[in-house]
Order: sequence, then structure tokens, then C-alpha cells
Amino acid sequence: MDSIVSKNYSTDGGDTWVVGGRLVIEEGAEVEGLNGSGGGSGEAAVENQSASTATAVAGLKNDFNALLNKLKNAGIMTPDAWNVTAGLAPTPTEDVLVANKEKVQSVTLADGVINVIVDVDALTESASSDPNQGTHKWVALEIGTGISDITSVKYNGAALTDQDVSDAQATGCTAGSFVLYIRAEEVIEVPKTITLWADGYGETSLTIQVAAPAGE
Repeated sequence: MDSIVSKNYSTDGGDTWVVGGRLVIEEGAEVEGLNGSGGGSGEAAVENQSASTATAVAGLKNDFNALLNKLKNAGIMTPDAWNVTAGLAPTPTEDVLVANKEKVQSVTLADGVINVIVDVDALTESASSDPNQGTHKWVALEIGTGISDITSVKYNGAALTDQDVSDAQATGCTAGSFVLYIRAEEVIEVPKTITLWADGYGETSLTIQVAAPAGE
């Protein structure tokens, strides 16, 4: 007689129970030890949301949206999908950045990777307005977040600010975008990875790569 192989079994001397089939919990059963269940000492899965004291629809909507974000941030509800875009900043404010922009062949985004095709040797070096940033072959990128207020977005763990909004506007970027200046001569050697986070969206990563045009 053929042996029957169970999909549900214990292992590690009974310390581990593997469920490969169907787990049915009958009415009236209790499960202990899971976070946020049964009134135990485990940490709550969702940050507490205070009862709404709104007296108008607008305030109630804000309270409701805050609750939705907490559910999404806790992983209980599927987070909103990022709508990230990438391209060149339309109107850089410095002549050298304008000249470097004209030498970039293309900027594309696919599967979380931003590819910048440019002959780095043809780019011009310039000193950053921030002395700590040094002199490099800068290329100004426009990163679209899909979120109209970019001050609600964190870039590499730090919130974008009103200054980032002003910089984006000054370089012709659309609402919801910020300017990312890359050191092309460094990124062509080592790709640059950045993270974006926003309430209800979770975290997403983007990798920027610089490559020479085909045939060069």
C-alpha cells in the first residue's frame, strides 16, 4: 500500500508545526500568542486612532484618511501604489547644468531602475552651491512621486521641505516632483540607490545607473 504523506505535520521535535494544506479554525476556538489578539501582552498591530471629534464632513474625511494610512502602514491594508516617474529637470538654473542636460541621450525608468545614457567624458564639472558637495559632473534629474505635496514624502529617511518645492519649481518640474542632482562620474562607477516613503504608501527603492551610449 502506498504511504500517505501529510501536508500538515510537526517537526523539530514538536517545536514547529508545518501547515501545507488547509487550516480550519472552528467557531468558538481561541488562538493565543498572536500580536494584538485575545487581549494579551503583545504589541498592537495598528497605531491607536482617537475617536473623531469632527463636526464637519471635511474633518471627518481627514480622520478617516488618517485611519486608512495607519492600516496601510501596519501592513493590514494594501498600501497605495507609487506612481514614480523620472526624466531630466526641464530648466536647470545654471548654464553648466543646461549644457550637461543637452548631452544626455535619454533617461528611462523601468522596474525601479532609472537609466541615464550619457557620455560622461563630455560633461562639464562645476562646484555645487553647497561647499560640502564638492565639484562634480552634475546632471539634474526630475523625480516625480505622484504625490502632489512632496513635503509629505521622505527621501532617504528625511522629509522633503518647502525648499525642495521651490527648487523643483525653479527648474520647471511639475507639482509632485523634486530635483535630484547626481554626480555622473561617480554613478557610472557605482549605481546610486535612493528610498522614498510616504504615509499610506510604504517605502520604495529606486536605483540610478549611468551608462555610456551604445558603441562608445
